[in-house]
Amino acid sequence: MSSSTNVNVLRARVEALLAEKCESFEMHVQGSHHLTYIAQMARIGKRLVRVESVFPKREDGTGISSPCKMQSEIATMCFLKTHSKIPVPSVYGYDADVDGRVGGKWMVMEYVDGQNVDQIWSTLTAHQREQLALSLANIWAELMLKSLQQSFDEIGSLFQRREGQFFVGPLTFLPSKNHYAIAPPDEHRCGPFSSAQEWLEASARQDLAYRLSLPPTPEASQRIDAVLDLIRQSQDLRRSKHKDASRLSIEHIDFSTHNVLVSRGDPTKIVTVLDWEGARIVPMWAMNPAFRWPHNSNESENKYLTALMREKISSQVPGWGSAIGDECKPLRILCYKAVLSDRDPKIIDPNGYLLFMSHM
Repeated sequence: MSSSTNVNVLRARVEALLAEKCESFEMHVQGSHHLTYIAQMARIGKRLVRVESVFPKREDGTGISSPCKMQSEIATMCFLKTHSKIPVPSVYGYDADVDGRVGGKWMVMEYVDGQNVDQIWSTLTAHQREQLALSLANIWAELMLKSLQQSFDEIGSLFQRREGQFFVGPLTFLPSKNHYAIAPPDEHRCGPFSSAQEWLEASARQDLAYRLSLPPTPEASQRIDAVLDLIRQSQDLRRSKHKDASRLSIEHIDFSTHNVLVSRGDPTKIVTVLDWEGARIVPMWAMNPAFRWPHNSNESENKYLTALMREKISSQVPGWGSAIGDECKPLRILCYKAVLSDRDPKIIDPNGYLLFMSHM
């Protein structure tokens, strides 16, 4: 698929932003919904430039994204850079491409040299894979611990004011993968939410879903009302309010090995965690990143490594064992039903909402 990015304009604007000459500007990685370039600057060296929404308008709805997604991603990385030791790239600038000449919003980040875990997984020894799994667990634990220290009191995504203060704003989302999508969720209905009940009700109303060209089914309204009643009547939700497992944490919703770079000299040392787009602040019991081990990995070893991570995180984070265990399973199922509230309840598997680190 060809890009609609005007590389010459982008290069000139990167030079203006960084106030120095760019000696070379080369394509780095093409993702599903963005492109990255390596800008070799005359004085400061390499910088990574990422552009979103860079492809010509598609015939279907895939690729549509939240208008504030990149701003929130940047705020999340800046927050973690300030308040944690989680390795994330520094961000040097952002441009909303208001005049449309570049072809998409873009940002300039630190270029971090490293190896993608997925690409080197098969070259690692069993011991190295085990140590790397423990390093991943430490990052997930620190993400929660630093979030808990901030005592977030709203569900949403993180943003930053020009003066530097961080605040919780509307939820942002990964780009749509639905061919029938025609618009992102209305950000005015996406929070922030002061309680899990408010959030789940918004989810059940489909306020947090991409708008579709398909007309709603005749039964959809009744199904949504039924799920809203479940949420409002949930004793599990009421009892969970003051539990550790209900405390709010930042979640990297695509926390997987393909978004992790490790040192070239030590493949067990993580040098950066990438792609914080769509990051959100939710109760710990709702944290469920689409964690995936590399495609060429061994299933039985993956189970062992997942259990290793689970135990490592549980030993560091109060409430995590409860959050991923049977105690909070009714809450996870309720969340799952809220997301799929307009669907036929007969096709919804109550065990379908599985946590990647759960015992289930």
